[in-house]
Amino acid sequence: MKYKEWFEMAKKDIRSAEILYEHDGDNGIVCFHCQQAIEKYLKGFLIYATGELQEGHNLVRLCKKAMAYNKVLGEFIKDMAFVNTYYIETRYPAEDPLLVSKEDAKECIRIAMKVMEKIDEAMKTK
Repeated sequence: MKYKEWFEMAKKDIRSAEILYEHDGDNGIVCFHCQQAIEKYLKGFLIYATGELQEGHNLVRLCKKAMAYNKVLGEFIKDMAFVNTYYIETRYPAEDPLLVSKEDAKECIRIAMKVMEKIDEAMKTK
């Protein structure tokens, strides 16, 4: 498994989120791209650490697994729960659609960037 490919795909997701945000794109889709970026970065890190691709999309669960290899990632558990809400809710039509504010979209971008940065730092020290 090539963890770097997961990181590259994640960077495409975060760049897509930034472009949409800067051009007043749909805030829900911005958050979805952030969720995807974090998921791919965590999975890439876990491939690097274990040699195995982890199943699932739950950021809290993936982050907890990653903490076994870098405890610092524990600081993001609450953030993971926040971003997790945008995985399903923004992808399909709903009876009560999730309204995503510009502030929430900006916060998702901030979280994704911070997680990616922290994992990059962790990779340099290994």
